[in-house]
Amino acid sequence: MVKNTRWAIWYLFTTMLSIFTISCIRIFDGFNWPFYVVTVNALISLCGLIFHVHVGERTEKSSIMTAARILLLLNSLSVFIMIGFSLFILSTQYHNPLKADDSFTSLDKMDNQLQESGKPVLVLETEDLYFFYPNYSDIDFVTGKMPSKDDQSIVLSVTAAFQAHHQISFNHDNIVGVHASNGEFWNGRSAEGVGAFTCVNGESRIWGVDEAKEAVKKAAEQGGSGFEQFLILHNGKRDNHNEIDEFRCYRALALVNDRVCIVDSRTQVHYDEFVQALEDAGIQDAIYCDMGSGWNHSWYRDQNDKTIDIIGKPWLFSHSWLVFRK
Repeated sequence: MVKNTRWAIWYLFTTMLSIFTISCIRIFDGFNWPFYVVTVNALISLCGLIFHVHVGERTEKSSIMTAARILLLLNSLSVFIMIGFSLFILSTQYHNPLKADDSFTSLDKMDNQLQESGKPVLVLETEDLYFFYPNYSDIDFVTGKMPSKDDQSIVLSVTAAFQAHHQISFNHDNIVGVHASNGEFWNGRSAEGVGAFTCVNGESRIWGVDEAKEAVKKAAEQGGSGFEQFLILHNGKRDNHNEIDEFRCYRALALVNDRVCIVDSRTQVHYDEFVQALEDAGIQDAIYCDMGSGWNHSWYRDQNDKTIDIIGKPWLFSHSWLVFRK
């Protein structure tokens, strides 16, 4: 019975670790398949606890019970893989130490500040937000292969569209919404209630829900890029098609003086708080960029051609990015 008590304590321990992992994934990544995998893992670990509390030593020689013990043990050991996954999630939730070039003062002054600094990307900050204002000539929606930091033409790279499933292999059907890159158009996974972003010959625009799909098609016809994503602000009004309850860092692609900048919340906030901060900064048009755990990997290039990671780590399941080229 002593042996069973020790095993019961082991399974109590692994069950508690599983609950911690469930909490991390639920708070920061929502109800995706990792949440359900870890939940099943926790339930099986709990079964191991019950098994060793109620099953007596008389079952030691039973082949069925022996097999059950082995399977329960393997499941309990897999908890540590889940813990590693949750630690990855936690590590991707915080911005790397960033030194802003200046505090945000006015949208009207951003162009002048960028020109005066001569930097590929001007980094500004407010109490609640980081602004990444790139000096670019074109923006491309890149799919499949992650943009390389060795590509000297890239000044800023951020993840872009939602994806329907976690998949290591890439296919356009897994990207949510219609999208275009370098004049090529794909339908992607059907999406409703979303807007769109397009860039054609260096001119960018955010489109409303009713005109989104057609706008991306036209951008492709003109050799441009674009993708569908839910709107945050359009013509100064909040979009009400989306509901997000995760507590995390958020990111928006915003239009400032007809040019694009990327805006991040500096810390974990609720979505409504992020939108309010954008409004307080004077942003009129903004569209979401995927910002879940792992999907938020982003970087920019400084004036010395050194790449600076903004937040997150490369993610095998990520397959779409916005790339700003000088």
